[in-house]
Amino acid sequence: MKYLKIIIIALILSISGCATTGSQSPKQVAIESAKLFKFKDSHFIWIPSSSGLSGGLASMFVSSAGTDSPYVASLVQIMKSAKSNVVRIGVSGPNSSLTASIIISALENTPGELRNLHLAFIGFREHEAEVRAAVKAKGGEFLFSETKRS
Repeated sequence: MKYLKIIIIALILSISGCATTGSQSPKQVAIESAKLFKFKDSHFIWIPSSSGLSGGLASMFVSSAGTDSPYVASLVQIMKSAKSNVVRIGVSGPNSSLTASIIISALENTPGELRNLHLAFIGFREHEAEVRAAVKAKGGEFLFSETKRS
């Protein structure tokens, strides 16, 4: 059953999309992320999506899947290091709602405080507050850059 859930989630993520997508390429956003961190060592994660299900529906599945989502699991692994080391992560993708949900789910699935976490969300302004609140609740530092709409 667990594998079926993973396959369904992967399928949803591969076909998920939204009418409100960002127009910047992964390379452009990676550069923006590096600028936010003043070019200090950092990770950058691009959450891909394509046309298909709405961002809200895909986000709902991500939230219920937790670490069964490969993107959530990857972020959790990176975030765990923020308990003892400074960890800088920039996260973006063409579907800002989905990206925000993945970040929030990863934070919810990472136990304890993350005072050494510096997370940059590159997305739409309407998703900023919820991601900011989730990062701050863990004791981390939040950075934001608004992406252009396509």
